[in-house]
Amino acid sequence: MANTDKKNDDMNNGQNGFNPAFALWKGRGKVAFTTWAKEEIVIPAGAKILGFVNQNASTENRQPDLKIVWVIEDKQ
Repeated sequence: MANTDKKNDDMNNGQNGFNPAFALWKGRGKVAFTTWAKEEIVIPAGAKILGFVNQNASTENRQPDLKIVWVIEDKQ
């Protein structure tokens, strides 16, 4: 179960405690995926990192192929 208490509400996107981290685009050659860091990314120790495939991604719309988020799970 995801921890959705108030301290995480300020950082999440309002979606079940998921906190957006970054997005990835398909790479070229031996590189599977790539991205650029626009700012420092902080993911707390112990966080679970999840990747979601963007089914709407295409070369025409330039949307990312993967969206990476993190969540802190309750230890129950």
